Amino acid sequence: MENLANKWVVACIDPSVTADSVVDAAAWIAQQVNSPLELLHSLEHSMLLNHIDRSASYRPNMREDLMDDLSQQERAESKRLIALGKQMLDAQVARLAISDIKKIATKQRHGNLATALQDIEAEIRVLVLGMRGEAHRDQEQGIGEQLEDTIRAIHKPIYIVNGQFSIPKTLLLAYNDTEAARKALRFVCDSPLYADIDIHLVHVNNNPQIGQPILDAAAISLSKAGRQYQATLLAGDPQTALLTYQQSKQIDLIVMGALTHGALHQLFFGSLALKVLQQTKTSVLLIR
Repeated sequence: MENLANKWVVACIDPSVTADSVVDAAAWIAQQVNSPLELLHSLEHSMLLNHIDRSASYRPNMREDLMDDLSQQERAESKRLIALGKQMLDAQVARLAISDIKKIATKQRHGNLATALQDIEAEIRVLVLGMRGEAHRDQEQGIGEQLEDTIRAIHKPIYIVNGQFSIPKTLLLAYNDTEAARKALRFVCDSPLYADIDIHLVHVNNNPQIGQPILDAAAISLSKAGRQYQATLLAGDPQTALLTYQQSKQIDLIVMGALTHGALHQLFFGSLALKVLQQTKTSVLLIR
């Protein structure tokens, strides 16, 4: 059996305002499941290009000099960003100084975040990211490009922090009897994260004769696991019904199953999870 205690909770951070909340969420998870915590910062090539001066006027025979100058600028900017990244990571480690996490590590990687995570995927227990990073800091809804790429690439539980983190007291488990939803149900039943959280098990189905048995079967699993729960059958548009229920009950966390579809790597939840991510104002745990 896989030794999950040796797997890492990985928090992906950048200079955005969500960094503290991402680290706080990851620290809470690491403490609850007794796993080590890694803080990861990815330096993408676009970050370098955004800070390179390309204002020089072109003149004949200057191509070689220009390319050499840009290369020097890129090296200098890379060093500067690495130093800033180290300061950011060190500051987050200092914030966690009084925690009882058994091990904390930091890492910086060059290149695309999703690719960097694929290289260490076998070591990940839970991945924690912000809903929107520095590049999308002015958006109030929707998801960042790096997050969408990561969801497509990584087959691990992904905790997506939306806004300021607080320890969740309630969660909404969106259940529709798909393979992904059954995996999410097993995760909630088995993980120590949810031992003391009030669970709202919700199934959306316009046909009660079909929907109620699906809901009852999932409820039996939660009961056998000793979880505190209430089960609710809703009708209507699934996205609207789930988000309206979550808002009316002021639920802290949405848990959903998610799969990718074939070689196209398109998000495949009947698009439900993607729609929820784009519209919700709360944090979401996607189970891959």
